[in-house]
Amino acid sequence: MIGTLIRLIPGHARGQLTTYVVLSLVSVILRAASALLLVPILVALFGSNPGDAWSWVGALTAVTVGGWVVDMVLARIGFGIGFALADTTQHAMADRLTVTPLRWFTADNTAVARQAIAASAPELVGFVANLLSPFIGALLLPAAITVGLFFVSWQVGVAGAIALPFLLGALAASQRLVRKADAADTAAHSALTERLVEFARTQQALRASRRVTAARSQTGGAITAVRGATVRLLLFQIPGQLLFSVASQIALILLAGTITTLTLRGDLGAPAAVALMIVMVRFLEPFTVLADLSGAMESSRGLLERLNAVTTAPLDEQSRNDQLPSGESRAPRIEFRSVEFGYQGTPVLKDMTFTLEPGSTTAVVGPSGSGKSTILSLIAGLHRPQRGQILVDGTDVTAIDPEARRALVSVVFQHPYLFDGTIADNIRVGHPEAGDDAVHRAMALARVDDIVERLPDGAMSRVGEAGTALSGGERQRVSIARALVKPAGVLLIDEATSALDTENEASITQAISDDPHRRTRVIIAHRLDAIRNADHVLFVDHGEIVEQGSIDELTARGGRFAEFWRRQETSAGWQIAADAAGRA
Repeated sequence: MIGTLIRLIPGHARGQLTTYVVLSLVSVILRAASALLLVPILVALFGSNPGDAWSWVGALTAVTVGGWVVDMVLARIGFGIGFALADTTQHAMADRLTVTPLRWFTADNTAVARQAIAASAPELVGFVANLLSPFIGALLLPAAITVGLFFVSWQVGVAGAIALPFLLGALAASQRLVRKADAADTAAHSALTERLVEFARTQQALRASRRVTAARSQTGGAITAVRGATVRLLLFQIPGQLLFSVASQIALILLAGTITTLTLRGDLGAPAAVALMIVMVRFLEPFTVLADLSGAMESSRGLLERLNAVTTAPLDEQSRNDQLPSGESRAPRIEFRSVEFGYQGTPVLKDMTFTLEPGSTTAVVGPSGSGKSTILSLIAGLHRPQRGQILVDGTDVTAIDPEARRALVSVVFQHPYLFDGTIADNIRVGHPEAGDDAVHRAMALARVDDIVERLPDGAMSRVGEAGTALSGGERQRVSIARALVKPAGVLLIDEATSALDTENEASITQAISDDPHRRTRVIIAHRLDAIRNADHVLFVDHGEIVEQGSIDELTARGGRFAEFWRRQETSAGWQIAADAAGRA
């Protein structure tokens, strides 16, 4: 845990960390000295010259005041380190997630990232300032007292040296007993959190299927799992507590027996024996503190591990050299050369080769699961090919600076996500530097102006979290405007009109064609109206290009695309006719 903490602390706070460690040692030494000074005080009080005790009381006062001062400075430094840790880790996680490969975002890793990001600053600050200092003090104080005991009575020092590792071993063993159960409990609570979020977001579907109660959904299973994990955690705590309790009693008997034996043999006077009994209590007291803090430390250890998991997540393997695209607003030529790609060992694209000419519009057609969206993801740079090459104007995409690569492409996703802000702000996400005129032109192209005209606040109307204040078709229009406002040379459209009716689909398709920016366009669609103006068609099935060519060439060939085209035209001509009785 300490190693993880050191890795997370920013460089500018490392000097403070060194000072923190040194002052922690000084604080422990002063507290050990204050306990051991009771021995000469009592010996002097019951000796031939009791007045000598005043000098030792003065030393005790000086040590105590010095400890207060050191602890105050230590707390101040701890807060500084805690705030630096909180500020740096939050920014580091946000920066890291933007350059982490999408394959890293599994369900487990996403849950870890969610919990790490949700960790509040008070938790991190409080860990360093209010938890770490007492823990270090409680861990080191018995060792410091043991060293000091050798200067009072080497026999008692030996007894302390024997008891110290015995107690620490018992404490560690008791913690190991509950650590596995605690990990299972944490995992169960994490799963419950994910299920509760899912349960809240899917209420519409759950209510429609009459599975509205938590017990009848996956949330019920997660609640049951949490209950079982909590019970196991509590049961595992019992043997750990018994083990540590027995070890503490044995250590107490060892120390008390040693002091008693030395007193009876005359090696220790009664005043020194009484003082050592008090010191013995101070020796054992920190172990109780350690036991009390162990649960909080275990939680903090989990928090630090989650923070470390996110801040050390793998990076996209991108080369940063001088080979850049010829300009973000220029339509490039894109080539796939024997590209292969798969998810978690499952192949999706197989030996795929094709070329997208500059300024052309290419339609990617095929059955669901054939790899169409994966093609767009590779062009957008969301994934890297596992074999083969993708070239942009002759330059391998792995040699393009990531920032330039992102500037090159604009994407319309099938299921767009809108942020909780205004319509104008969501459109400007595509190009933050865009002026009002550019935003309004994009709104007009995507027919968003029809939406804002009927809203009281116009383009300043808020869309709600995930765009819940708008319909599915309206959210799609805003996302299209967001893509069009970006002056990118490549426009990727993944079922952009799937949420629109036929009339709006035709108008949006025309709007994309009317886009004044010259772009290399790639469109995934299942409807004819969306691809009628395509210059080139790729028919994909099972990760392979079955056919490619112009619409006229493929329909004349009479292959898979021609069958697709025929079915689309047939379904487009369907009408509801009246029966013989005149009923519709």
